[in-house]
Amino acid sequence: MKAKNLPISPEQFSVLSHLWQKDGRPQNELAICTNRNRANVTRIIDILERDGIVERRDHAVDRRVFNIFLTEKGKALEKDTAACAAQSIDDALKGVSEEEKAIVMKVLRHSIDNLR
Repeated sequence: MKAKNLPISPEQFSVLSHLWQKDGRPQNELAICTNRNRANVTRIIDILERDGIVERRDHAVDRRVFNIFLTEKGKALEKDTAACAAQSIDDALKGVSEEEKAIVMKVLRHSIDNLR
């Protein structure tokens, strides 16, 4: 992402992509969604908050919980980063046939099912 002049790293993108799907998620939910530990997600959110991309808000009921919300700057990043991510995927899959892509997806789904 940085190579494309976007102000976020791939690990920040993984957190943001879940917020673009559902804004206001609890911080611990983001850790689960991104398969990262809480300390790592805290560090990522600290940086995103410092850069004005997200903000922490207290949970309405549980004072120990913070919900993470996109700022206007964070919302505005979605379009550019989605285009960048799509281009990265296209670049990575250059020369791979549709049949090969289907095989890879089938194997990945099977692997994920095995881990459940």
